[in-house]
Amino acid sequence: MLVVDDDPAILELIAAQLQPEFEVTATADPLRASDLTRSRAYDLHLYDLTMDELPGIELLLLTLARSAEAAVVLMTGEPSVERAVEALRAGATDLLLKPLRFDALSASLWRALHKARVRGPQNGVRVAAVHDALTRAVEAKDPTTSGHGERVRHLCRIVGEAIGCSQAELAILDGAAALHDIGKIGVPDAVLSKPARLTPEEFELIKRHPEVGARILEPVPGLDAVRRCVVEHHERWDGRGYPYGRRGEEISLPGRVLILAEVFDALAHARSYKEAWPKGEIAAFFRSGRGSHFDPHLADTFVDLVDRDFDRLVEPAALRSR
Repeated sequence: MLVVDDDPAILELIAAQLQPEFEVTATADPLRASDLTRSRAYDLHLYDLTMDELPGIELLLLTLARSAEAAVVLMTGEPSVERAVEALRAGATDLLLKPLRFDALSASLWRALHKARVRGPQNGVRVAAVHDALTRAVEAKDPTTSGHGERVRHLCRIVGEAIGCSQAELAILDGAAALHDIGKIGVPDAVLSKPARLTPEEFELIKRHPEVGARILEPVPGLDAVRRCVVEHHERWDGRGYPYGRRGEEISLPGRVLILAEVFDALAHARSYKEAWPKGEIAAFFRSGRGSHFDPHLADTFVDLVDRDFDRLVEPAALRSR
């Protein structure tokens, strides 16, 4: 593999970590890296996104022009959704955030290599990579909600299976749950992490994030149903939600499931402004919200799940075992 980062200290650290698993060629000179890709075929490429001599995006494009099947992973210390979308649309297999977690780095690189081999040449944007990279960008923006997206994905699957969702609906739920808060990239950090009650003006900023998220995802092909759920995840059954005041079955079924799961996870875990709620209070909240905040049929099913399987909903087994 070829590793390129114009910070020699970071480059040396990355190369040392990867040497046991990969045959690593490392250079701090992106122009030399461009020459190397001309003379040799590498299985895997890891490039820093921000380099003075040659930006990572440009090196990525040069690499793919020479080998359309190359697995190219970018890394950046300046996360933003705009950068993530730019990188993935340009053809990156993944985008990693600095400082790198080396236990996760190896897994990400092997996934990237597998994706490149499976997809073949010129297969457009990789939706799974979009999910992973944008979810990490959101959690880097709002670390107080770390793990929220993945927990909501598991919740949505549990609820979706309980009510008999089709495989297509479960796939929509999975994507929407992972990306529902993507629009928070557009909310100031001070508002996201504020430990006190928001002012009306600050709440208006928060209320923009479903629409912002949908706009961010608009260029990504194949995500129309996911985008609809992203817009809907703060709507209410009685029409008093936001941003559009949709009511009842105007909200898609996956959107109604996502509303339940997102609220449950927010209540069941501590945030900067509150402690985690206990089981009894959460069950009572969903009972009181049936027909107003939540689809009454779904609320009944969900309260039954809370009563019977609360611990699995709070922290699914797939996450507890990690």
